[in-house]
Amino acid sequence: MEFIPPVLKLKRQLYLMAFIIVELTFFDHINPAGLLGPDVKKLILRRDIAGLSHLLEHKDPQIQYEVAEALGNIGDETAVGPLINALKRVEFSGVRWKAAEALSKIGNPAVEPLIATLQYPDDDVRWKAAIALGEIGNPDAVEPLIHLLSDDDRFVRSRAAHALSMIGDPAIPLLIETLKKGDTGVRWGAALALGKTKNPTAVEPLILALADEEAMVRAEAAAALASIGTPALHPLLGFLKGARGEIRIEVMTALGELKNADAIEPLVQLLENADDEERKAIADAIDDILIPAVEPLVRRIREGAPKKECKVKNMR
Repeated sequence: MEFIPPVLKLKRQLYLMAFIIVELTFFDHINPAGLLGPDVKKLILRRDIAGLSHLLEHKDPQIQYEVAEALGNIGDETAVGPLINALKRVEFSGVRWKAAEALSKIGNPAVEPLIATLQYPDDDVRWKAAIALGEIGNPDAVEPLIHLLSDDDRFVRSRAAHALSMIGDPAIPLLIETLKKGDTGVRWGAALALGKTKNPTAVEPLILALADEEAMVRAEAAAALASIGTPALHPLLGFLKGARGEIRIEVMTALGELKNADAIEPLVQLLENADDEERKAIADAIDDILIPAVEPLVRRIREGAPKKECKVKNMR
């Protein structure tokens, strides 16, 4: 074994360390310590979009996450392309979500690339792109998001509906049209989205959807009317008077889901001429209205009120 003098060995080690330090200085995104990884804070302070965008491909997901968040906060539209790539290709779902969030902060410059991403094979990417479009709120996304309501993945469909509800009023006319003409999944998604908007304009179309041939659409229309709440009560009661057959049952069910006590008396008045199926629907609807109101009272009775509280109430 060759003998190497200690002095020569030390020199070789120093040369190697010097070489490493010199090499690292060529990479501007490396911090002064050289071995501690990218200096993300420095790049943020310099608003170095190119440097930050390059780090979206870093192997450390924590760095990818921080960089995506920073690019969203900076809001420079030149980051749209790299963020779209990160949304599609990064392995970690949390980073993809942060990329989608960053794109939503950048806003309108990201709309077209996000719309194109709605067709991406990965369902996790599609729904994240849909939510980003909803956050941006640009009406140009309404029609592509409605197309997404027919997606093979149920979660993607529900996120598309949520995104449409986030866009709000600009989406309502096309959603109402879709509720009448779309395929089953699309009608279901349109009802879901309209319920989330809570816009009274949607009440009448949703009542008509209670007559839909598909049970899942009828159920979602009833749930949507319940979400809209009080503005749906009187239209439902008015529609109930002329409704017959299965649609009458669906209206009764919707009134139950509304959980408004003002519906109890009109429902009771129908009992005299109701058939067995209608009587059951009326009873179920009244149960749905009363039970949530009565349960807290029953619970207090079962648990017992404190004596002082009882005395105060008796004095009143």
